[in-house]
Amino acid sequence: MAASDSPWSARQTSVSAAPGLGKSLGMTSMIIPYEDGPLVVRGDFELRTPDGARIDPGRGTVALCRCGKSAIKPFCDGTHRLVGFRAGTGRDTPAPRVESSPGRESSAA
Repeated sequence: MAASDSPWSARQTSVSAAPGLGKSLGMTSMIIPYEDGPLVVRGDFELRTPDGARIDPGRGTVALCRCGKSAIKPFCDGTHRLVGFRAGTGRDTPAPRVESSPGRESSAA
């Protein structure tokens, strides 16, 4: 199953995109891609199914599966190590453009 076919989604209330940026915009969530592993989500966030039903993460920090093989999706169970999942921590493509607003750059890069 491709990542885009996943029946789960994460909706963050805010994301800290760069050092210091989160504080100036009141952002309280952070998503960190671990090399060859999960996406670790920390802070104030909500998990929901495609139908909008809330999924209780049970804690303020969760690891979300990126390999698609976890038995407890959307959460990571460590199976990525067994299946040899490989993914980096950085962007493979340029950052998307961000609409310009007063006091902000016109692109995320």
